[in-house]
Amino acid sequence: MSDTGNDEPLEDAHIVTDNNPIHYRIHDADGAGLLGFGRARPGLARCLQIAEHYRPIQAAKPGRALVLRQYDRPAGDQFEPMTGP
Repeated sequence: MSDTGNDEPLEDAHIVTDNNPIHYRIHDADGAGLLGFGRARPGLARCLQIAEHYRPIQAAKPGRALVLRQYDRPAGDQFEPMTGP
């Protein structure tokens, strides 16, 4: 899936399933628009870290279905993680 941040394409990445630090992106399920992205530590702590990022986005988009995807690399060196809506 192609994503953009600040109207620039993010580097291509692939979904991963192992327990390394992860890079994730939060999308609007209907329009597939990118709402946030970041990097999380491995293990259970990553779930809490991602949830802390996900909740404010979900609160800003009530009634919208959101999709969280895990990737094997960051969005690109030129992008700072998006911290909220």
